[in-house]
Amino acid sequence: MASYFSLSVIRFLLPFFLISQLPSSSSRGIVFQLERDSSTLQYMIRINQGTPLTAVKLVVDLGGTLPWILCHRGAYNSSSIRPVKCTSQLCSTASKPVNSTCIFKNDCSIYTNNPVTNSVVRGELVSDLVNVLSNEDSNVTLGTPFASLRRCAFGCATTVNISGGLANGANGVAGLGRSSALSFVTQFAVGFRFSRIFALDLHDNIQDDKLNQTRGKIYFGGGPYIHYLYGYEDWADRVLTYTPLLINPKSKEEYFIDVKSIKVHGDTVPINKKLLSINKKTGMGGTKIDIQIPYTTLQTSIYEAFIKAYTRWVERYNSANAKVRDSTPNITMVTPVAPFTACYNSSTMPLVTEFNSVPPGVAFIFHHSVWNISLYDLVRVKKGVDCVGFVDGGSKPKTSIVIGARQIGFLEFDISRSRLGFEQPNIIDYEVCYWCPPDGRPIEPPNIKD
Repeated sequence: MASYFSLSVIRFLLPFFLISQLPSSSSRGIVFQLERDSSTLQYMIRINQGTPLTAVKLVVDLGGTLPWILCHRGAYNSSSIRPVKCTSQLCSTASKPVNSTCIFKNDCSIYTNNPVTNSVVRGELVSDLVNVLSNEDSNVTLGTPFASLRRCAFGCATTVNISGGLANGANGVAGLGRSSALSFVTQFAVGFRFSRIFALDLHDNIQDDKLNQTRGKIYFGGGPYIHYLYGYEDWADRVLTYTPLLINPKSKEEYFIDVKSIKVHGDTVPINKKLLSINKKTGMGGTKIDIQIPYTTLQTSIYEAFIKAYTRWVERYNSANAKVRDSTPNITMVTPVAPFTACYNSSTMPLVTEFNSVPPGVAFIFHHSVWNISLYDLVRVKKGVDCVGFVDGGSKPKTSIVIGARQIGFLEFDISRSRLGFEQPNIIDYEVCYWCPPDGRPIEPPNIKD
């Protein structure tokens, strides 16, 4: 089993990563570009590493124990790559084959895992140089970003079939597990002496039609998370609300949160409360974050109640709309487009124009806070068709609710404080967001009451 993060891990990993003087401004954090493959909908970190520096793309795995790269013949060539010996303390932190034996000067044998196919193959633990850039968002307040080389540990997968199901052009996987000493989160925190924090920015994406990809950002070490407010022509930091991160004893690397209920346009969705709790013996149930999942999945009974609540809102909206007697069209249902079951004519859907006067379209309710995802409840599946962007996850899934990439927007994973930071919707983000429909006219929703 992999060892978990501790002060002892810091003590022996720190000399491994500090290959040069740390700049005094390293506490700003570092940032990498994210690319979303339009075919698989997977997100990849783009990293420059090795000698000579070569761009590699690693599929993001929030529950992965370590980053790994494809090392079969000709797949990865670097003069600075180094094997990690099995007698090293670094090797002792990795998940190793049960039948592996360590003989002096032997390399460190490990397991590498494909999060898409769940296949596991044997590999070797290696290290190589990675070129990182300080948080570019801090130019506004802290000065010019700097580039720096650091040595990081990777799994080296020599079996080509381990890459099955990964995005086109992917060179491996970026493990971001919360507990592993070898995940990127821990390695960067140790190497740069900042807190174990990372953040995903998925709603400031820019579509690159030539590459058929969408770009975002991933931050390590905290903010600021400066973004441009187009409507106000100004820069601003993101304002986050927090809820505790939970530990699933059977899935310690993954990121679970304590959702108490779900509301659809102000109505509470009836849910069996047992489904929202994590079974400590089996690890089943509860709610987790996973950007490998493009759309949030709900256990079947939750999903059916959720769609029913959405349908009731549409009926109330149309009823209230009839009383207003203006030119506002009724919401019209259309033939569903798989994997969704509730789809509507885009031109009849009211676009959000403000967030204070009406209940959120969809909100996750926590004990002390509310995560409003009004901007991300619908998906434009084709011209003229918007679908409720949630999917039936089956009657007996391992996790009852899996919040996928479509509904995330911006999230900060603050492992050091065991909390998740989320951003409440901003109408400016809605206007520039790649996910959001560009057509349709903004309509002030009528005052809907039961």
